[in-house]
Amino acid sequence: MERSFETAQDRLVKGLRVAGVTTLEQANQYLEAEYLPQWKQKFTVAPASADDAHRSVGKDHDLTAILCHVEQRTVTSDYTIRFHSAIYQILPDQVRPRLRQARVRVEQRRCGTIAVRWEGKYLPVSICDAAPKPKTIARKSVYVKSGAGKAHNAGGKSQWMKSYYETPSPKLGKAIAIANATS
Repeated sequence: MERSFETAQDRLVKGLRVAGVTTLEQANQYLEAEYLPQWKQKFTVAPASADDAHRSVGKDHDLTAILCHVEQRTVTSDYTIRFHSAIYQILPDQVRPRLRQARVRVEQRRCGTIAVRWEGKYLPVSICDAAPKPKTIARKSVYVKSGAGKAHNAGGKSQWMKSYYETPSPKLGKAIAIANATS
């Protein structure tokens, strides 16, 4: 049906309804006896030449590279690339000038392997171990658990100006001393 979708449109459905088809066997019989012969007569065209136009695969055609999923990646400063949540290291003996920050072609082959190509040559790579995750530090929550927002003065009286009044300034003199005495 997919091959003849644009030409069949809804002809088949209407033809089945007109013929009164209700079972799978009747539908197959309708297809073979009526619908397909009419469709072939109306929509098929004889080729201009009976010669086979297919060419054989040449030596320069690599089907494993052609029939694969391809993505572009940038080589990082440490000669690694990231592909599908994994980090791949380009082997040290394959490092060349201009390779850092270069765009490479990453081919995911049908067999599951990957190949990295740069400037027409394949570079051997090895998968790197995952970097250790940094340790997280547990922090106290500054929010009220009821979801009302930030807790106001949760620890009692604020101490942010405590050291300010301990050493009075000579210019302010008695005013600071009186303020300390009243508090």
